[in-house]
Amino acid sequence: MAERSFAAEVEKLRVGAGTEFAGEGILAVTKALLQSGVSYVGGYQGAPISHLMDVLGDAHEILEELGIHFENSASEATAAAMLAASVHY
Repeated sequence: MAERSFAAEVEKLRVGAGTEFAGEGILAVTKALLQSGVSYVGGYQGAPISHLMDVLGDAHEILEELGIHFENSASEATAAAMLAASVHY
């Protein structure tokens, strides 16, 4: 279960080049992550980046459009296993 909903704010992640981006710090971090070209993002609730997990969970349509797989794991161990699998397979 998400700690906080960012459903209303995730549309800001769609702004393109030449458009000013304005939003909370975690939205700016998410926007930078999406622009960096990642294809996999994983984590777990309770992690120091748990609000990033909330934003990504609410942005599932945008992630799908960009071909980014998001895995919200149940624990640190499963998140680490998924990360290892994403690198080695």
